[in-house]
Amino acid sequence: MTTIENSRPFAEEFYHEADLRVVQLVPGDARNILDLDARNGRIAEILKHLVPSRKIFGVARTKIPPEAAKRFDRNFILDIENAPPAIEPQSIDCIIADDFFAHSPDPLAALNALRPLLRWGGHLIASFSNAQHWRFFDSLLHGDLRGRSYNTHNIPPTSHAHTENLFAVSDIVKLFLDAGYLPRIADRREITAPNGWLSALAPTIQRMRLAPAVFEQRTRTLDYFMDARPIENWPTQTEDTPPVSVGVCTNDPETLRANLLASPCLQSDKHEILTIEGASSAAEGLNEAIAQARNEIVVLAHQDVYLPAGWVARVFEQYARLSATAKATNAPIGVMGVYGVSATPDGVRRLGRVVDRGVLLDESGALPASADSLDELALIIPKSSPLQLEPSLGWHLYGTDICLAAKRAGLQSVVIDAPCYHNTKSGYSVPPEFEESKAVLREKWPEYAFIPTVCDS
Repeated sequence: MTTIENSRPFAEEFYHEADLRVVQLVPGDARNILDLDARNGRIAEILKHLVPSRKIFGVARTKIPPEAAKRFDRNFILDIENAPPAIEPQSIDCIIADDFFAHSPDPLAALNALRPLLRWGGHLIASFSNAQHWRFFDSLLHGDLRGRSYNTHNIPPTSHAHTENLFAVSDIVKLFLDAGYLPRIADRREITAPNGWLSALAPTIQRMRLAPAVFEQRTRTLDYFMDARPIENWPTQTEDTPPVSVGVCTNDPETLRANLLASPCLQSDKHEILTIEGASSAAEGLNEAIAQARNEIVVLAHQDVYLPAGWVARVFEQYARLSATAKATNAPIGVMGVYGVSATPDGVRRLGRVVDRGVLLDESGALPASADSLDELALIIPKSSPLQLEPSLGWHLYGTDICLAAKRAGLQSVVIDAPCYHNTKSGYSVPPEFEESKAVLREKWPEYAFIPTVCDS
């Protein structure tokens, strides 16, 4: 049943069941396209109309109706999770997965099967109904998920009575990273909550220490539209990866379990996880972790950081490249990070590739690259490095301080190419303690008139 209230904003976004928001995300120069939902071929019809020279392949789990089949250049009847289509590797410019992963029996297997088909720089365009939309909260409270159909757009025939796989933004980001893709939120379809809905949840938001502005944006998002690109040469064989030691200061066991401890690359018993509770500063806890660590590489991570499958193998690959260069230049590696900045004659240059609060930070420039400051979300220190964290900085700017200490000692500070996810609850504003740490940093390093940092300069 269509309700006038909700159909009006979205009716013009659909053409014969084809979501035009998905269509508009397909790059104009994409010529070889794979559509994972060949039920009606309407998206293929539109894309062919826009660029007739395109070749579009359709995939369906069961027989494709004749009217739909003729809109494709070639069709495949298969389960993508078990048998990828017989298409030349790295020959596809764009893969379309419109509401596909909600109904996939194994979304990760599907993404892993698809990645070899995409050329480097290719795009996977996917849509997801958002399980964090305010309608879902209402449905949970009413105890009637099927009857209320929280993810229904109320625009026949695109409505779904039930979604097999539920996704919120963190689930989406983790899924893509685990499969070796860089995910970007390219668009959102939104329905704002009724007046008073957010204020009624204020005590819950405060108790869970959520950033109200971030929560409001996520709960008004009905659908996410993702544009994901394959990460070049992302490791797939990781069984022989050496062990690492991971140090983390924690004050929120639930956040720790949902993120760092849930990281697929850390599930082997060979890795060492050192959790520090009750530390008075980052230095107190993380220096202790460095001292206790028994492996060659020590990762100092925030409790809300998620390290995807293949991440540890990627770190060792990058470290091996850097170590070979370090021998030639006689400048050992002091500290590595996944995101940072460097000072150049043209200004501060940002380095690295991470997803932060659902936002992809994909800076231009080749990696690894020398840095003057590193983000503290994940610092990687060789066990042989003499560097230590500065206690007087409290919980801020120790990534900048350790880079300055490395420079003084003739060691390298480097941003490596090892994408991960910073799934923080906080917003983008810095706390008052940050300014206190900044004053300490300036006092400690008076010889520098300008100290670039990730959050401030």
